[in-house]
Amino acid sequence: MYPIYNEIENLPRLVPETRRIATGIFSHYEVILVDDGSTDGSGSFIDQLAAEYPFVTAIHHQRNRGLGAAIRTGLVNASQELVLYMDSDFPVSVPEARAALLQVTPEVDLLIGYRVGRAEGPRREVMSWTYNRLIRRGFGLAVRDVNFAFKLIRRSLVLQMGLRSEGSFIDAEILLEARRLGARVREIGFRYYPRVAGVSTAASTGVVVRLLGEAWRYRRMDREAAPASLILNADDFGLCEAVNAGVVEAFDRGVLTSASILPTGRAFHHALLLAQARPRLDLGIHIALTQGRPLCQPEAIPSLVGPQGYLLPTWRSFVKRYLAGGVRKQEIEAEMRAQIEHARQAGLRLSHLDSHQHLHMLPGILPVAAKLASEYGIGAIRYPRQRRWQSMRTRNWPARMGRAAEGTALRAVCRLGAGIVKANGLLAADDFRGFREAGGWDAGALARSVSSLGPGLTEICCHPGADDGIEERFPWGYQWEQELAALTSQEVASVVRASGVDLTTFRDYLAQER
Repeated sequence: MYPIYNEIENLPRLVPETRRIATGIFSHYEVILVDDGSTDGSGSFIDQLAAEYPFVTAIHHQRNRGLGAAIRTGLVNASQELVLYMDSDFPVSVPEARAALLQVTPEVDLLIGYRVGRAEGPRREVMSWTYNRLIRRGFGLAVRDVNFAFKLIRRSLVLQMGLRSEGSFIDAEILLEARRLGARVREIGFRYYPRVAGVSTAASTGVVVRLLGEAWRYRRMDREAAPASLILNADDFGLCEAVNAGVVEAFDRGVLTSASILPTGRAFHHALLLAQARPRLDLGIHIALTQGRPLCQPEAIPSLVGPQGYLLPTWRSFVKRYLAGGVRKQEIEAEMRAQIEHARQAGLRLSHLDSHQHLHMLPGILPVAAKLASEYGIGAIRYPRQRRWQSMRTRNWPARMGRAAEGTALRAVCRLGAGIVKANGLLAADDFRGFREAGGWDAGALARSVSSLGPGLTEICCHPGADDGIEERFPWGYQWEQELAALTSQEVASVVRASGVDLTTFRDYLAQER
């Protein structure tokens, strides 16, 4: 298996050299080539190789994600029991590679190489020496060379690992996971052959910073010793039929595990029929205090509606009226209760409660939401405290700054409400993703988010839809079809499998806790 990023000059010898290594040792073998978003034509070249040789498989990342992401993709797509990872610039000679493979016995789970002598520049020498000692001191991992690009590993061992690194920490993570699983490791020395074509990015500042960040996150997870569980939840189920179609497609064909149904939505009953045909789809309630027609009569909740009897059009107009003392809490409770009752009367079993634009988290409203959740046997509530934000590729800088400010305010509100959630005995996720990214998830961003999950339970909020024309009726700036494509992409599915994350739901998580 070879990770590839802008290696066009090295690729012509890749298949011939690999065949020389494998011939006479393995009767059946495959060559997996993972193009990590190359821009030099490497992607097209490996497609040609796959077309020419039946034992070659070409896999592509839409954008450059990093060495770790490429290696994990290759490992999870391997079908043979023994998987050899090596750089495409061939840092070892064919005779030495063959000699190493002949030493593999049933007693060896992981064979790793180390350099004999050095053949790199002074900067790489210093960085390699420093990094190896950092790993030894920080993790107690006593190997000669953590990052040497020759590792042979049993696929059955890989399937037990929780690999998440997207960058160069992947080599250390493989070794640390192998140690955790009690794997039998053998080291073997190689003369190192420096690359003669292409340019390595391993020593760039960005790669080093990312490596150190991943090392720190792994150390924290290692200390806390808690598995990563993930809920992928779609909001606005019932908003319209195009959203409903996106939600069920993301569940049927993708990684979506649950949805929050909108009782005030125009297509609520359509969503109800789709949900009834999918009993495994976990459902929560998506309370709406803005945008749309309320379920209570407008004259019964005058502080929540505008002149036409509709709920206020934006969260800003709601918050402005709320802070001015113009919203009555008893009317909030009445409308929330009506929406919950509407869903329950339809026969829905609700595991969690959240709200349109997170308004249930406002001081004064959260106690009402928590009380109603407890009263109606809803065991979990959304706690949108987002610890880690993805970059927003689809937004301009003013939008980014505005969303960042809103996120800061939401974090403050979450801190104020933590005690209320706990006092009512409600389950809340340890982390939340999707506030800043709302409506903008693509496959790469979602894959990066999954790969960076910390221990405990994380909820990722998304908005899949089967038609971007929804924007004409709901001008929120969401990329509905893009999010659906991300949730059903092979890239995200591969990351979920490779990371070992436990895909779950609020319903299942609550059942495990009881």
